[in-house]
Amino acid sequence: MESVKGTVAVVGAGPSGLCMLKALRADGFCVTLYERRKNVGGLWAYSDNPAYTTALPGVTRANLSKFTCGFADFPIPDKYPTYMEPHEFQEFMEDYARHFGLLKDICFEANVQLVRGQRPAVEKNGHVETAEFDKVALCHGYQTKANIPTFEGQDKFEGTILHSQAYRRQFRDKTVVVVGLSSTAGDVIPDLMPVASKVYVSHRRGALPFRRYHNGTPTDLGITWRRRQLDQFLTRYFPRLGKWLADAAIPLLCRRAFGYALDPAWRLEPFPSITLNLPQFFELVLPYLRDSSLTSLHGLTRFTGPKSVEFADGTVLNDVDAVVLCTGYTADWSIAAPFVETSRPVFAIPNLKKEYGGPPLYWLYMNLFPPRYADSCVVVCYHAFGKSNGFSFADVMAWAVSNIWRGNEPLPPREAMEKHIDAHQDWIAARWAADCSADTSAVKQWEFQQWLHRAAGTGMESLGWGYKGWMFWWKDRRMYNLMNDGVETAHLFSFFETGRRPTWDGAREAIIHQNEVVRDMFPLKEIPWPFGDASMSEKLEGCRSPSV
Repeated sequence: MESVKGTVAVVGAGPSGLCMLKALRADGFCVTLYERRKNVGGLWAYSDNPAYTTALPGVTRANLSKFTCGFADFPIPDKYPTYMEPHEFQEFMEDYARHFGLLKDICFEANVQLVRGQRPAVEKNGHVETAEFDKVALCHGYQTKANIPTFEGQDKFEGTILHSQAYRRQFRDKTVVVVGLSSTAGDVIPDLMPVASKVYVSHRRGALPFRRYHNGTPTDLGITWRRRQLDQFLTRYFPRLGKWLADAAIPLLCRRAFGYALDPAWRLEPFPSITLNLPQFFELVLPYLRDSSLTSLHGLTRFTGPKSVEFADGTVLNDVDAVVLCTGYTADWSIAAPFVETSRPVFAIPNLKKEYGGPPLYWLYMNLFPPRYADSCVVVCYHAFGKSNGFSFADVMAWAVSNIWRGNEPLPPREAMEKHIDAHQDWIAARWAADCSADTSAVKQWEFQQWLHRAAGTGMESLGWGYKGWMFWWKDRRMYNLMNDGVETAHLFSFFETGRRPTWDGAREAIIHQNEVVRDMFPLKEIPWPFGDASMSEKLEGCRSPSV
C-alpha cells in the first residue's frame, strides 16, 4: 500500500543511504533502497569487484576515531577499538539496519544505471527494469568513480597501471611506483613495503601529514562543537585572518606531533592550505621515508618504454613493474546526468579578468538540490568541507531532506536558488584561483551547517550565545559544557526536543558515556600498533600474512 506522502527511491546503502531510508520511512514515505553490493555499509562492505571502491581488510585504516563517528540514535559499542577496522564498520552498519528493520526495504545487488526523472533504471541479474517513484535520493557516495589521469607514452608500458580502487594486495617482489601522496597512499604504501622489491612515491606537490593520535589522544577529539563554531565565525567574518591562523597553526602542530624534522628530500613542504584541501592521513608512510626504504620522487610525467618511467625533474626509472594511481575519486554523476546540470564561471577573479579553468561545477542549491527538481530529487555526494564527517552528519542530512520534502522547511524560490548557486560558484572559482587542486565540491561550512541544522530541526542553536544558549546553560550546565566542549558525537544532534525531528531518549546517557570513556581512556601512555612511534618496518614485516 502506497504511503500518503509518496514513494522514494534511495540509491546506496552506506551511512547516508541507511539514514535516508530510516528517516523518510519514519515520516510516512514508502521507501525502496537500491544497493549494488551484497551488504549494507557502502565502501566499508568489501567487494572483490575492482570497479567498486572498497575498504580492504588489513589495508584500509579509519581516519577518524569511533567517538566522532556513528549514528545519532545508535551508539558504537564499546567493544570496538578506537580506530575501527573495515569489517567492524560494516558489522556496525549491519546491526543498525537490523535493529531498525531496514533490510526488508533494501534491494541488494541492484545496480542503478540511470535516473531519468523519477524513474531509476535498475540492473539486477542481468536484466534492466525501470521503476516509477515520486522522489529520488542519490546517496551513492562521493568516492565512487576513480579519478584516472592519462600520461604520455603509457601505451608503451608493458607493466601494470591501475588505480587504487582496483588494488587488491598484489605486486610481491615487484618494483612499484605509487602516484599521489594522500590518505589512500597512506594505506597502500605500508601494505606494499614488506612485499615489493622496491617502492617509490611520486607526488607533484607538498602534503600535510596528520597523525591519528596527538599526545596520546585521538586527534579528532580536539575538535569540539565550540571550537568549530569559533572557526566558522572567523571564516565567515574574518576569512583572511582565519586562513592565516589555520595555515600557520596546523603545520606547526603537525611538525610537533611527529617529534622529528620532516626531511626536505621528502618534498612535503610547502604544505597546501588546510582551508583549501582536506587533510590527509599518511603517517604510516613517514617511517619508510625516514629510513630511506621508500623514495620520494617528483610527479610522473610520461612513460618512455616497456618498463621505463620519467618524472618532472628528469629522473628516469628503467625497471618499473607497476604504477598504482592513488589519485582520488569523484562521485559517479552518470546516473544523474538527465537532471543535474553543470556550469562554468567565466572568471575566477573578475577584477583581474583571470579566467576560471577548473572542472565544470554542478548546478545544485547547497550542493544538494537541483533547482528545477528540488521537490523530487536530492544529491547527497557533493559537499566536501561541509560536514563534521559523513557518518555523524548522515542523520542530520536525512532529517533536513525529509522536512523539506514534507513542507516543514521551505526552500527558496527557484530564482533565488539559482542566484545563490551563481554566488557560490564564484566563491568556488576564487578558491580554484588560489589553488587549482582545491576541491570544487566545497561548501561554506558556516553557511551550510547552519542551514542544514535549521532545516533538520536539531536545536543545536541552544548551544550558542543567544537567549536559548544562556537558558540551556542556566538549566542544565553539565550538558551545556559537555556538548560544547566535550566529544563531538552524533548523539548531540538527537538531544534537543524541537518537534521537527525524532528525539532519542538515550541521547543524554550516550553523550555522558562517550565523554566518560574518553576521560578514563586517554591520554594513552603507549600508542597502539600501528600508530605508535616505533619503527613501522619491523612491525609490519612480522604481521603480514604469508599468503599476500
